[in-house]
Amino acid sequence: MPLSVQLQEREDFEVRTLRALGGGAAVGLAVAAASRMHLHLDMTFFAVAGAAVASARADWKVRLGMLVGLPVLLNIPEVLNVPTPLSEACMGTLAAGVVGLVGTRWKPKPLQVLAGAVGAGMMVPLGLYVKTVMDARFFDGRLGAVGAVVGLAAVALFWSVGTLAAHVRVHGNAVEARGTALEKQLSGEAQGLVSRAVTLYGQCQKEAARLTAGPGKTELVGVLEKMAREVFSLAESHAQLEAQLRAVQQGDVDAQVQELRAKAAATTDAVARRQLELAASSLGEELNHLDILGRKRERMLAQLHAQVALLERARVSLVGVQGGDVASKGEQAAQLARKLAALGQEDSSAPAAPAPLPESTKVLG
Repeated sequence: MPLSVQLQEREDFEVRTLRALGGGAAVGLAVAAASRMHLHLDMTFFAVAGAAVASARADWKVRLGMLVGLPVLLNIPEVLNVPTPLSEACMGTLAAGVVGLVGTRWKPKPLQVLAGAVGAGMMVPLGLYVKTVMDARFFDGRLGAVGAVVGLAAVALFWSVGTLAAHVRVHGNAVEARGTALEKQLSGEAQGLVSRAVTLYGQCQKEAARLTAGPGKTELVGVLEKMAREVFSLAESHAQLEAQLRAVQQGDVDAQVQELRAKAAATTDAVARRQLELAASSLGEELNHLDILGRKRERMLAQLHAQVALLERARVSLVGVQGGDVASKGEQAAQLARKLAALGQEDSSAPAAPAPLPESTKVLG
């Protein structure tokens, strides 16, 4: 079964990466100022700490806690005499772990926080290597402030890119993952139907997994996937129609049509009357289109109910297949697959009644 790899909370990752880049550049200025006063500062510590504090999307209390706690936490590898570059990786890991736990607006799972922390830690030594190469080839000590800003910004960027691992979610079933992601994007009745479809599909998969392996089981699993995809495709189309209808208020357009017709009837100039009638006709066509879209949305919602009912029927039928001897289960699965496929084709090929045009949209010549 194909895996599904999804990127969660993309906007959060992009915002935190930009903030980390700015934080690295800011501490670069501080490091450059300190070097003019002949003060030696730990580049890794300042780059990672600056990126972590800047990228945290939290209130001032959390930021204050990070400013106090990170210097202690990030010095643990040095206290333990951890060799380089492992100590640099540990700094990146610890800082990313803190940000993942308290510095995000969404709540990643513990394994996601761990993955992001490990990824960030692995990227810090690479960022420091890039900084070293840039210092040697482009700056060579001649542009101290610019070199420090660009170099530490690069380290912060690599650290933040490493946290991308916290946003990656791998799902064992691509169809179920699609439904779960779609459920979060919808609202209202369609969301409830998609949620029900995801639950039913998962139950059907569990029941089908108990069947004896063979062509019948393979065919049945394929039919179940097709039924679930049909539900999700209908839900996506329904959501698009909802967005189109939400963008335009049908009542406002109807009021404009009536107003233009009233003006056309009241005017005595033939040319002006013709122009007003053309404007009313144009808006009337738009109103007709909106009415057709509204009826299409209702039919899609009804079809969505029917597809979810088919999944419910499939789940009940699968329970019946579990009975009987093992030798007959393969044939039962094949028969059930063909039956469900026929039901799905019958439902999708049902003719839809044409939508009549409303009287208010007819334009008089």
